[in-house]
Amino acid sequence: MTLIDGNSFLSYLLNDVWAQLLLALLITFAAALGVVANQDTLTRIMRERGDALAVQSSHTGNPLRLGGLAIFAGLVAGIVAGIWYDSMVPVLLLVSAVPALLAGLWEDLGYGASAGRRLAAAFASAALAAVLLGAWVSRANLPILDNIMIVAPLGLLLTTMLSAGFCHATNLIDGMNGLAGVFVTSAAAALALLAHDAGQSDLALAAAILGAAMAGFFLLNWPFGTIFLGDAGSYGVGHVLIWIAILLADRALAITVPALVLILFWPFADTMHTIARRLVSRAPVFEPDRMHLHQKMRRCIEIVLLGGAHRKRSNPMATLALAPMVVAPIIAGVMLADDASAAWAALCVFAVLFAFTHVAITRLAIRRRRKSRYPEKSREVQVENEAYSSPVSPY
Repeated sequence: MTLIDGNSFLSYLLNDVWAQLLLALLITFAAALGVVANQDTLTRIMRERGDALAVQSSHTGNPLRLGGLAIFAGLVAGIVAGIWYDSMVPVLLLVSAVPALLAGLWEDLGYGASAGRRLAAAFASAALAAVLLGAWVSRANLPILDNIMIVAPLGLLLTTMLSAGFCHATNLIDGMNGLAGVFVTSAAAALALLAHDAGQSDLALAAAILGAAMAGFFLLNWPFGTIFLGDAGSYGVGHVLIWIAILLADRALAITVPALVLILFWPFADTMHTIARRLVSRAPVFEPDRMHLHQKMRRCIEIVLLGGAHRKRSNPMATLALAPMVVAPIIAGVMLADDASAAWAALCVFAVLFAFTHVAITRLAIRRRRKSRYPEKSREVQVENEAYSSPVSPY
């Protein structure tokens, strides 16, 4: 029997919090629109980043990576307008995100916060959240792991590693128009459903406000990539999202941990697959590349459907193609929220499907690769073709 009563949650939204959600969405949209409208002015106080020239780049032009500021403006507005049983919960969630948010913002402004420093800031935010909120993941719904995680020091260590890793993983999916928005909005809605059904109204409202703010950002991020989350947005939003899940695991024992992992599946799967792929191919683990699944999907669309490098079209099309895969484990997490065994089995199935899709897309693109329809290849076309011509593992 599922934990979810969808009708009661819909009534809860319509009767009590719709104004807060609409406010969060509109404030985020307005703030993001303000950033875009003042891009020339903002660029003057920023250092040149050259994002479009990065090896992992999948977008065109140089849109600002300050969407995180807009989202947190929407979050603050929604939290201030919200009605809470314990108002310290959302406040402490935001306060704990500050180290990761500031480190990411420093990078977004072009002042060079390395990946190591941003990861250290994410660890600091995780440790701060554990102290301020008094929570950590103390179970995994697996006997062996449960015996380890119930020990406070080990549980705290694993929780901070999980949180920091998720923040970094969220950052990796920001370059594809709308992909981060689809994932975070869907995951936040799922956590809101579970939290509401478990009687955790504050967590339900916090998750719903996060989802609404992300929806406001999505309106400008997809399909044209007018603005991106940036490191501040990726790390900050990732921190808030995973700590809502951690608090649910700590406070609602009826919700199984593997179900929560299913809801957060996509960034974790992308990062773990990337690490494994680089270890197998003996490539530097922390050096960026263009072999993530969303990047492969974009290039496959160009090779199979578009006949050349057309990022303006292939980028948003890749998000549309991947959206069902992003949302499917989230739905499974909601449906299997009270069945640990089934949730663990579903995790294994989705992990296999994720790896299989990597191989299938790569092989399809290699078979169907064709020359550019233009007589003189641009540098972009050459780079895209070389990515599939080089002797790299399809995994």
